[in-house]
Amino acid sequence: MTMDAKKAYNGIVLLTGYLQRLFVFENIQKQLKLPYDAKRIEKVKELFEDTLAMLPVFEQTKELTDSQISKLKSVASEVERLMSGYFKEGPVSFHEKLAYVGSTLYSEQHVNLGIIRLGKVFQTEVNRDFHKRVEFYEERTKFIDTIVSLIRKKKPVEEKAKEIIELWYANVIINKEHILNDIKSIGQLIGF
Repeated sequence: MTMDAKKAYNGIVLLTGYLQRLFVFENIQKQLKLPYDAKRIEKVKELFEDTLAMLPVFEQTKELTDSQISKLKSVASEVERLMSGYFKEGPVSFHEKLAYVGSTLYSEQHVNLGIIRLGKVFQTEVNRDFHKRVEFYEERTKFIDTIVSLIRKKKPVEEKAKEIIELWYANVIINKEHILNDIKSIGQLIGF
């Protein structure tokens, strides 16, 4: 059971990582006065909170009830549907690139912390790289927050900062297929 429980926990972490990605993306769009979907933000927030609410009991029991598995299956299906429209076709503005980069970094940070937590919950060693990445993600998410704040206050963004966002966005696009395909592993990990 422990091996399956670890996989399921990993699946939940991955699922909440996608929810984090969707929420941050819409939230940055909202902050930068780009088109966003208020209902989508609320839906994603609700799904995120519902999914996270399962973790404390699961961490104790290392088991999921049939209703929890059913709920997670429903959430995963909704996330897959929402992610199908995540990447925009056509030209992407700098502000939109910032939303993609920010949502990716916050998502990866969430998953990284979740894997570290998995190690504590299951008393198993986690690759040291995950611990090393904590500061990496903290620095980058703060950088994103700073750029978003500057734009909201209508202050100039340094050219070097813009170049960094462009570079990070190119990396997101390189990983586009992986980002979209990784969703499919959630069901396998959780067991549905």
